Amino acid sequence: MDIEKVRQKIQSYKDEVKDLHPFLKNFFTHLPYIKHIEYTHGNREYGSDFVLVQEDQTLLKEKYTGVVVKSQKITQSDIENIERQINESFRMPKTIFNGQKRILLDNVWFITNNKITINAQDKIKEYFRGKNLTIIDIDQLTNLVLNHYKEFQNILKDNIFTIENNHIKGSGKFPKIDIQGKYLGYYENNYNEQFIFIGDQKNQTATIYGGDLGWETEIKLSMEMDKTDYIFSKNEILWISICFSNMSSKDITETNSFFTEKLSYIL
Repeated sequence: MDIEKVRQKIQSYKDEVKDLHPFLKNFFTHLPYIKHIEYTHGNREYGSDFVLVQEDQTLLKEKYTGVVVKSQKITQSDIENIERQINESFRMPKTIFNGQKRILLDNVWFITNNKITINAQDKIKEYFRGKNLTIIDIDQLTNLVLNHYKEFQNILKDNIFTIENNHIKGSGKFPKIDIQGKYLGYYENNYNEQFIFIGDQKNQTATIYGGDLGWETEIKLSMEMDKTDYIFSKNEILWISICFSNMSSKDITETNSFFTEKLSYIL
């Protein structure tokens, strides 16, 4: 990923609650050993906007990290409010898992998607000397994203178009999939039923997802597959065959003949 583009995109999140918090929530899911993310921002946050539940691989127990977030350049004039939030984070018990568990934090991360002046950093560190506090500014945050959040590069790309989900809530949510380097196809029939084709060119395999099937259902495709019980129309099979042909560089006549046999179809 282009480090400067990543940095600029992260800095573009000016609205702390509407922009920066959702970005960080997604980012935290990509960090190792994070097993639960509690969004605590609000009237009873007691300093922390998030609480991260981490698995301590050495001691085989949970550790709790509070996250204080700011979307601004931090100078000495901002220190009083920040110190109050960090102090509350360490001092006040937190309730997580829908009120089922009450905990004290083991450490606190202070994160900003902007710069922190040297004087401001020195003052915060001095105030919390002896406390397990980590300060993360835009430079460190950018490096962490580059190392742990590989999918972020997809956000940096301009979308050709955006597709809305036509299916009911009972169809579930489309699963999180790494589409980097994958062949992608989209199909919508005359009933507004939607299908996604995700092809792996290296392994010559593909997966079909369909809202009418339930978005979490995976139909695995390859030229060695057995016949499936899933039913498609002839047009849908033709679309699948075209996608597989383009992905694999196989002749469309070959793929269409194969998938017409292996996928059950209706006229």
